[in-house]
Amino acid sequence: MAMLKTIKTSMNDIKQAQDGIKASMDGLKTELDTLKGSMERVQEQVKDKPAKFKSSLSYLKLGIGDLKAEVAGIKQGFAQIKDAGKEREPEASLIAGAEFVKEATGFKLKRADRIIGEITYAEGPEPHTWMANHTYVDPEYRGGSVAKLLLDRLVEEARLQEKMIFPVCSYVRAQFKRHEEYRDVWHEY
Repeated sequence: MAMLKTIKTSMNDIKQAQDGIKASMDGLKTELDTLKGSMERVQEQVKDKPAKFKSSLSYLKLGIGDLKAEVAGIKQGFAQIKDAGKEREPEASLIAGAEFVKEATGFKLKRADRIIGEITYAEGPEPHTWMANHTYVDPEYRGGSVAKLLLDRLVEEARLQEKMIFPVCSYVRAQFKRHEEYRDVWHEY
């Protein structure tokens, strides 16, 4: 009888050990699931890092573009001072008779088949966005309001089409920063 009792006790001990092992296995499975979820989150975060780095690099490039635009503005100011004594046609008559020509991706200001200036854009990553990517004014017409007229025309069209403008062009970016009137169409990232 003692032997039977010992076997029964041993079987209970084995059952308890099996239950303990099962509980440990369940705990390990839970830990493994938690680690798997953490690993997936880390993989998602790591996947976003190159995009975030690229985005930061783009903003740095835009900042450098803004700085270049400021330097160009200073140079233009010096050129205007240098040219102040020269006879020049008044600005109003420089663009008198000029007309805006809408193109697929921008506007040109022409006078007698001569391009005075242009502003262009590209479709943005979102359907409601344009990326203003280029502004050009013929050197003879610089220092006046030609670039601003082109920008105002682009902004007017964006409002009509309910678009937002992301200023990639350093001139457009500088104007958006300086003038509150563009706030309603400025798409900032």
